[in-house]
Order: sequence, then C-alpha cells, then structure tokens
Amino acid sequence: MLKSANSPRPASWVLEKSLDGFKYEPWQHFGRSDADCRQRYGLPGQNGKYIFQNDSEVICTTQFSKPLPLENGELHVSLLKNRPGVIDQSDELMKFITARFIRIRFQGMHSTANLDNSVYWQLDAQSLEKRSFYSLRQVRISGRLDCHGHAERTIELAEKYEGQLEFNGLESTLQCVCQHNTCGADCSECCPLFQDKSFRNGDTRHANECEICQCNGHAESCIYDQYLEHGICQDCFNHTAGNECEFCIMGYFRPKGAPPTEPCRPCECNMKGSSGDCHADGGWCICKEGFQGIHCEECVPGYYGDDCRKCGCDTRGTVPDTECSGICVCKSNVIGETCNSCREGFYDLSSDNPEGCSLCWCSHLGSACVSAELSTLAFETLNDWRITDITRSQSVQPTLDTQTNLLVYGMYELSDVEAIYWQAPQGYLGNRLTSYGSRLSIQIQWVTIRGDTSGKPTSGPDVIIFGKNGLKIAFGDGEFTRGSNAVINITLEESGWYHIPSDVKDIKTRLRRTEYHGSEVTRSQFLSVLSNMEALLIRAAFHTDQVETALERVIIFTGGIELGGLPSTRVEQCVCPSGYTGLSCESCEFGYIRTFENSSDHQLVTRCKPCPCNGHSNSCDLQSGGCGQCMHNTYGERCERCLRGYYGNPLQGTPNDCKPCACPLLIESNNFSPSCQLKSYTIMDINQIYGVVENTEYICTQCPTGYTGDHCEMCDDGYFGNPTEAGSTCRPCECDGDPCDVFTGECITCRGNTEGWHCERCKLGYWGDASVGCEPCDCYTDGSDSDVCDSADGQCLCKPHFAGQKCDECAEGYANLDLQCQPCDCDIYGAKESDTCDPDNGQCLCKTGVMGLKCNECEESYYDLQIESDGCTGKLLNEMQLIF
Repeated sequence: MLKSANSPRPASWVLEKSLDGFKYEPWQHFGRSDADCRQRYGLPGQNGKYIFQNDSEVICTTQFSKPLPLENGELHVSLLKNRPGVIDQSDELMKFITARFIRIRFQGMHSTANLDNSVYWQLDAQSLEKRSFYSLRQVRISGRLDCHGHAERTIELAEKYEGQLEFNGLESTLQCVCQHNTCGADCSECCPLFQDKSFRNGDTRHANECEICQCNGHAESCIYDQYLEHGICQDCFNHTAGNECEFCIMGYFRPKGAPPTEPCRPCECNMKGSSGDCHADGGWCICKEGFQGIHCEECVPGYYGDDCRKCGCDTRGTVPDTECSGICVCKSNVIGETCNSCREGFYDLSSDNPEGCSLCWCSHLGSACVSAELSTLAFETLNDWRITDITRSQSVQPTLDTQTNLLVYGMYELSDVEAIYWQAPQGYLGNRLTSYGSRLSIQIQWVTIRGDTSGKPTSGPDVIIFGKNGLKIAFGDGEFTRGSNAVINITLEESGWYHIPSDVKDIKTRLRRTEYHGSEVTRSQFLSVLSNMEALLIRAAFHTDQVETALERVIIFTGGIELGGLPSTRVEQCVCPSGYTGLSCESCEFGYIRTFENSSDHQLVTRCKPCPCNGHSNSCDLQSGGCGQCMHNTYGERCERCLRGYYGNPLQGTPNDCKPCACPLLIESNNFSPSCQLKSYTIMDINQIYGVVENTEYICTQCPTGYTGDHCEMCDDGYFGNPTEAGSTCRPCECDGDPCDVFTGECITCRGNTEGWHCERCKLGYWGDASVGCEPCDCYTDGSDSDVCDSADGQCLCKPHFAGQKCDECAEGYANLDLQCQPCDCDIYGAKESDTCDPDNGQCLCKTGVMGLKCNECEESYYDLQIESDGCTGKLLNEMQLIF
C-alpha cells in the first residue's frame, strides 16, 4: 500500500523487485492512460479487474493514476490476485513474487497540461500546480515468508537468536513454523531423518510431506539418493551399518531371529580359537584352523589340545576316534605312518570308505592304479529312443510332442507285454567306465485311465543295463504311489544293483508276480558291464491302468556327480600290461584283438590277443585268420607284403617296416618307378638284439625308358639329365643316334663332317644339311680367298674376276681361267658387246665383217671399221670392179 502526502498520487511509475539489489525487474507498470502505457511501456492499459494469463505476466494499469484526491491518496497493489497458480502456489508464481529488494521508480506526475475534460472542471489549476511534486506519507508492504508450502504461520525469533540467523545476508527475526517433517528457517528442506523421498514444495492440494527413512532406530539422519530413490542412513550407531542400518559391523551380531531394530552385540568368541569376528546373523564365530563350535571353543576331528593342534594322522585313512591317540591306527587298506596312502593294489583314499581305499579292478589284469583326474561332463538327448520289452525282442518308435518337447508312447502297441521300457540310443552306451561313481538322472511322466478304477501302481526295475559280456543287471524295485511323474537319480556304483536271471522274459504284475531278483552285483561285475554297455533300458510302466508314458530327459554324467560339483575320485586309472589300454585296461591296444572267455561267475571276460597281422592291423577275423584293413603301407592276408611303391620287410612288425620307394627321390616329379623290391640280405644285415633287418637296400623295378640304376638315378645311353635333381628328367640325346654327355646332353662324336652341341652345323670347310651329312667346300685355290665356304649353300669366297660356287669360273667380262681370268677387252667398234667374250678362250662376239680375238679387224674384202657403222663395210674389190 502506498499513501501520498500533500500531493496527488504519481501519474506514471514502476514497481520493481530484485534479489541482489543490482538487477531489477518490473513487477507492475502504472500509467495515466492507455496511451501513456503503450508509449512508455509498450503494453496496453488495464483498468479494473484483470485476469492474468500466466503467473509471471507483467501489466500496465491505469486504475490508480487519477489526480484526485490531491492529498492523502492511497493505492493498493496485489501481485497474487487473479493469477492462475494462486491456489496451487505454483513454482512460477512463487518465483515471481519472491524479492529481497523493492524499488519505486516515478516517471510522471499530474499537471494541468495532461488533464482530460472529465476532471479538469473539478480542479483548481493553481492548486494542482502548487502540488507538482512527489510525496509519500506511508509505504506498507504486506508479505509472507517463503515457507515452501510447509507452514501455516511464522514466529518472532527470541532475542537470543537475533543476529545469528541471516537470510542471504539480511537479518531476519521471523521464522516459519515448519510442518510435514520439514526444517530450516523457510522449511526448504526435509528434516535430517525424513529424507526417504526428495523434497517437494507443499500446496493447498498436496502436503508433499517428507517421509522418515527406515533406519531401524539406529541413525538420526539420512540423505536421499536419486539413483536408489530412497534415503541412505547416515552415521549409524549401535554398531550397525548399511543403507538402513540393518547390518552389524564386523565384530558384532544380532541373535538369530532378532529384528533389525535390535542393537548389535559384541561377538562372544573364544579369542584363542577365532579371528574375533562372527557371523552377523546368530553370532557364529569364524574359527581358526582346528577349532569349531559356535564360540570356537572345540577342536574339530583330527585336532586336539587347548590350542587344537593338528593330529598327525590322516583322517581319511585312520580308524575313527583313534586320530589323536599318539599312534595312527590305519584302516585295512591303508598304510603309512600317518595313514595317508593306499596299499599296493588299492586307490581312492576316502574317509567315507570303511576300509579306506578301494581295490584296483583293472579288468583283473593288473594291480596298480590311481584315481583318474577327470572333468565332469554330461550327456543327454531325446533322439533315437525306442520302446521295447525286457528282452529287446520288440521295438516301437515313440512320438515327439512338439508342444511339450516330450517323447510320448501309447501303451496299446505292445499290449501283450507288461514290462515296457525306454531303450537308450548309442550315445549312452559303449565304454562308460568314466561314469563310475557318477549319476544317472531320469525325469519321466505317465498317464492313467481317468476315474475310479481297480488299478494299482506296479513295481519293477527302474533301470536295466545289458553288458557286452553277457551280464544283465538292474537297479530299483519301487512303487510310485503319488502323482504321475518321477525323478529318479541313481549313483552308478555296484551298491543296490542285482542280476536279472536269463530266463526272465517279462515282469508280470496283474497275475502271479515274476521273480526277477537275482544275486547282488559285485564291483568287478559292475565295472565289467560299464566297460562295454550294450543296452540301457529305462522303466516306462508304473501303473496297471497306465495308457501313456512320456520321457522328459535322461542325463548320464561322467567324472562327477553333477556339473559344477567336485570331480569324482572313484574312477581308476590302471597301469596296464602289454596289449591292453584304457582307464581300467578294458580296451585292446593297437595290434590286438578283443576276445571273450567264459569265467566262473557267469560272465564273459575280455582278453586281448595280438592280431596275426605282423602288427599292421588293429583287427582280424579270428575264424579265417584274415586281417582287417592293413596299415603301414602293407597288404596281404597277414599284411605280410609291402604295397606297390614301398619296400621293406613287413614281418618285422613295426610301423616303419614298409618305406616308400625313392626312385630316385620321394617327390612325385622325380619318383620314376611305381614299384621297387627289397634286395636280398645276409645274416650281417640282421640286428642280433632285436632280430630286425637293418641297412636294407632296394631296387626300383620299373624304371621307364631312358633311366637306369638301382633307383632309376641315372640316364641310360642315348639319354641325358640328372634324375636326382628335383624337376630334372632323362631326355633323348639329340645327336642323330650318337652318344651325348649323360648330364649336359652335349654330343660326344659327330658324323658327316658336322659339329656343335647337337651336331647341328657343318664343320669349317664343309657345307650342306647337317642332319644328312656335310660335303667339302672344294674351293678353286687360284680363284678363292679361302678354303671355307658358306655352310648353307657351299658358296666359296671368290677373288676378283672369278665366279661360280667354287670360284672355278671367270666372272662375266673375263675369260681364260688358266690366265687368271683376263678382261675380254673387246673392240668397241667391232664387237657386239665390249664386255662379253667366250669364258674359255676370250673370243669376243664380232659384228658383220669383223674378225679377230678382240673383233678389231675387218674380214677379207671388208673395210672401214668405224663406230658409226655396223661392222666393216662389205666387199671392196667387187665394187671397184663395177666402177671400172
């Protein structure tokens, strides 16, 4: 509220706010008229009640800018009225009305010049002019502390607090009376123990109370964590810790079952036998080695004395209750001063074994073994399962239910059989010695006729195993009276297994019960069955009114009870005699054949005998004696011969008996003979210790044409090359049938006056076709410069004036070979051609009436030899006679 003194209210002014005293923003503009608002502030003038568009809108009002009254005029400004967020106290509105500094900026007063006609007549102009100044009698600001919606009133602080509370540097004597578990002078934060939710302003609709943190009474403050979205207790006391002070710190505990509000107590441990720490839930102390008990006040077995010293005896091999008697009393199969070793022929030292160690079985072939170190593996599949009877004489294919992924079989297909079994595929069979001591896990379901029937659960072997040795053993004989499914876990050890007599063909349950229990299975018998499992049958019939059976899964483990568990020590690893191999010597070594022999305890015993195959086959037909697939490059009924391309003595019985032929090299490009054979050897070649042939030689038997030597290592006559060099071969000599150098191919002798690498050219002084022979040049000595001629056409090199192939002729224009071919020198007047004459005598060819060797004379009766005439003029005497 503003009240003027002895002047009118200001005509144009601005009400401004600031938080720092430097930067001011307008709260509201005041103008004398609409035109004044637009001109000064760029806003339309508002007069009377105005509904604000938003919580921070600034307007220009003309409601309080009249000149009357001239004195003591009042105006009231409300910043909250008619704003949309006034009820909910929106953040925008709270920010808009918050201020630490308020400024009034006057920008225009009333004068007679700007009065409109509506008030002009009411005023005394002289009185108005005398009041042309600003005056304020009273300024009253009605506000409230910003309590963030969490207080209904404020209080005046006691004088003892004055000067101690400040609000951003300004002293304040008012404080909000906070509600909703908020704290602070302006209720701007949650109280220390009430920060389980983030702080929010309250409004008329929602209190947004601060919620107490769950600290179980062990903390006085907490801090809200935006990631966990709840409060984290701070400075837990009563020896507690944790986000909610719910845990005990190390060395303290709560009794078993005590609520988390209970304080933590110190651990009550025997300090001699414990670390001093205990489990927070229940107070069980963490004991040192050799101590046990809730307070670590006792010695564990194998330890004795006040300080629980370790007894020297190995508890696994010591008779119970004698571990600390001073002298170790070993179990029957255990030896050693501390009973820590198995007797010879025994293995697997175990505290669970009353005798300490188990007898090495080793297929009755040896007595030395240790525990095999195996990894735990598992095998299971639903492929290739069949439905069969106890004799495996009938077989039916089950159906896979794609919705449940179960193998399903309706019991009607083998209606004449009561003991129905699932027959396992090959993956579960064979050598399963590594499963000894491990587990066979079965999950199976069945369906019976609905409604009340007289049917009842049946009993029978849960599992039947057929051994290759002829034994048939079984496990289980229970009835499943509850539900229609079963989980059957069987440890693959001899305990609980029994023989099924060979005459049992079915197990009847409706009429007279079939007796299928035979004698108990011994460990030796059980291991012999595991060594070569021929069939595995899983029980499928559980009720007399059963109409369907469903197989869910069957898992057989090796090396341990289950995946992730400790490996089993029950599987033995034996030292086997020659011819035997495998963990329990259950398999035949390479080169041996397995046979079965009858024994006294109605089982077939495996024996391994060497195959009569000279050690070159791992199988043989015992009836015909013929070997199976021969190896080591051998063949024959007894693998007694080397394959083509190999040589040696296969009877020696070693993998290297037959070696590849090198003719002369092993590489294909230089191995020219497809076969070879061993040379005969003498007694000196036999190793007297091992009886095998050493330093054996061989002969390549099919060297191709052009090759010779024991290993085709040389070229034959008429051929050249180096077969011992990779990539080199023997090629025919190119010497027209004559010999050449065996390595280079250069011809050694050339016939027909020829020479060269391949006799491909004529010798000097000869010419012609070298392939058929060359003839001498025979150049005319007087007419040639040399006795050498052209090797192709025989042309000699002629001297001047000589011609012809052998230079034994005169060149044209020359004649008389005996006279060294003199020039013709024919008379130019008398000869028809001056440079042509008879090559033998030099006679020129004369014109008519001309004669002489050179045609330089006229014949008788002719005269006047001139160049213009065609010879001599004719018959001079006759013409003269006519004249006279």
